[in-house]
Amino acid sequence: MAAGQSLATGSDPFGSDAQSLPVRAGPCEIFATAIATGEGRYSEIGGDTMILALDGALVLGCEGREIALAKGQSAVIARGTAFSWRADAPVTLIGMRYTDAPQGDGGIVAIDNGATLAPSNPPADEVLLSEKPSCRSNNQFASLDDGQFKCGIWDSTPYTRVPILFRHTELMHLLAGKVTFTDAAGRTATFGKGDTFIIEQGARCSWDSREDVAKIYGTFKPAD
Repeated sequence: MAAGQSLATGSDPFGSDAQSLPVRAGPCEIFATAIATGEGRYSEIGGDTMILALDGALVLGCEGREIALAKGQSAVIARGTAFSWRADAPVTLIGMRYTDAPQGDGGIVAIDNGATLAPSNPPADEVLLSEKPSCRSNNQFASLDDGQFKCGIWDSTPYTRVPILFRHTELMHLLAGKVTFTDAAGRTATFGKGDTFIIEQGARCSWDSREDVAKIYGTFKPAD
């Protein structure tokens, strides 16, 4: 989202009143939406959908339980889930929806920012310009087609690598640290704690972090 961009509010914040963002992502769409106040209900949602609160707070209800999302918190609503929502004050959200997700049992998964992390694969030696980092992750949601759409938490010690081709689209929200990306055109962007950004499938960019970084992620990667 561009700084200062305004979003229209309406009665269908996850559908017709949401603003689609122009991102190359195949059967995965990214949208932003604003809710002034109010409540609503959906009989089902058309795809596995990650919701991240950029500011304000939102309450999601499903099968007799409520999930409260404050700023910097997220959840995934599985395809076909019937749910309710409530906003007692204005809230702005960004969402990532995998429209080709297979139908399952439904439900809502709250992404736990404090979840225990397990070691995960660091970048390959041939792309690193620094010492190999220690990376950890906790994948908390995966679509039923071998996880083409995944959401969870990741962290890493500092590292620098050369530009690589992104074979996936990724929505990131930084929980800690700072990272600088440089793309194939030489454009540079630095993001820090609390920032939310998207890297498109097909982009080629570097990574440079001089401190530990932690993030919430939503990724779509087509099957090989």
